[in-house]
Amino acid sequence: MYAVSGLARFVLLAALLALGGCATVSKSECQTGDWYGIGVRDGANGYGEERFIENAKACGKHGIAADRERWLDGRMRGLERYCTTRNGLAVGENGSNYRGVCPVESEGDFMMGFELGRDLREARGRVSSFSAEIDDMRGRLEADREAKSEEDRKKYGLTDTERVEFTYRLGVVVVRREEAQRVVYQLEDEARDL
Repeated sequence: MYAVSGLARFVLLAALLALGGCATVSKSECQTGDWYGIGVRDGANGYGEERFIENAKACGKHGIAADRERWLDGRMRGLERYCTTRNGLAVGENGSNYRGVCPVESEGDFMMGFELGRDLREARGRVSSFSAEIDDMRGRLEADREAKSEEDRKKYGLTDTERVEFTYRLGVVVVRREEAQRVVYQLEDEARDL
């Protein structure tokens, strides 16, 4: 078990209270009582059945009862929108988690898109990381070239050996970025074919 400092415990408790304090449905939605519509929205957003409990608690604070059956019917309709290959792709690309809510008959399609989206997100992240590394290296080499005074040479200058090694490393990272970018293009082609 990890030891948690007093400040960390306070921050965690505050975050949990803030999350718990967010109403899932408004008072007017509770009063309207469109539990089918609320269920459709919750299903389309990939919420599990625990969301109904949160909704019911929110309405219970206003003395209004929730209709579980209507909500479940609506949620199933919303899951029809959520549990598609295309939406799985979007959920994976956004870095969101899958909560295991799709029915068995549509989960495979959703997961195919989700995994492709996740792979695409990771590949784009690698390209971005290599690009940042390249920018840093180019900036360092530029600072070396622009260092004219003795003071600047001491601060920013590279030895001949360092300059060669730095240039070589830059070339390696450029090649790696190009390889990563090819993977992105391949995954984007697969995504267009969904």
